[in-house]
Amino acid sequence: MMPTSEAGLGLVSRPERTVYAASKDPHWLAKVQQAARAEHVTLKTASSITSLVSQAAEVRGTNGQEIECILIDHDPAVQQWTSIEQLLFEKNVAAPVILVLDNADDFAATEAIARVAHVVATRTMEVPEIIEALQEARGLQTWVRHQFDVLRCHRMYEQLLDRQRKIVDLVVDGAPNKKIATELNVSVKTIERERQRAYKQLSVRSTAEMTRVVILASLHGVVFPSKVLRRRNLPVNTETESRIEPRIDSTALPRANAPAARPSMANIQQSPSGERQHFA
Repeated sequence: MMPTSEAGLGLVSRPERTVYAASKDPHWLAKVQQAARAEHVTLKTASSITSLVSQAAEVRGTNGQEIECILIDHDPAVQQWTSIEQLLFEKNVAAPVILVLDNADDFAATEAIARVAHVVATRTMEVPEIIEALQEARGLQTWVRHQFDVLRCHRMYEQLLDRQRKIVDLVVDGAPNKKIATELNVSVKTIERERQRAYKQLSVRSTAEMTRVVILASLHGVVFPSKVLRRRNLPVNTETESRIEPRIDSTALPRANAPAARPSMANIQQSPSGERQHFA
């Protein structure tokens, strides 16, 4: 809350920084509360992941609140972590996720790490280590928001019809409507009509905005750097002896006219020699 003296001076208050935690462990939450106070952030909790994400989505961007990060306990009962990944994306909760494991050797958590984690923590951590994890998550905020933006643009672009995609690509390349009409063997009015439909589907109002969407969508296939997962005590894939890399991928999200799936971070692992291997 901004002091009255600052309000009188017309100063803009800073958003309230909030950490969300989904956990049923009161001892762990007590330590997180101490860490949050040390970092001058508010802690809000929920007993389930879905209710926590919904709660975070409701206050996102309102009441001057800013989501610092989300702490999620690894729950072995969750069979499909893609559903949690999709929930975060659909609710537009673009915040770093700290996945909390019972111990550092929890190999059952590899899918959860690959799907939703940006930072991995363990319940045995003490307050100073939790503070470090919160700080690491804060440092990833810009990257995570950019990542969500890429996925959002990729999803919108892939939902365009084939002809609309061709028109959009030609427009981005600088081709005028008349040239596009000649190349696609249709009338200029058809190009104008399809172009306006593409604008609406991409939620843009200008060619410049559309170009940005296309550029961001094209970054979807980029392999995100493994250094994003900062904690050193990570589960290891015993077959490749490689660290499990995190990622957020939209391949699990439903979309119209979806093309054949391309290799994703889920089936790209690192061999002992340092080369990337693709698995079907």
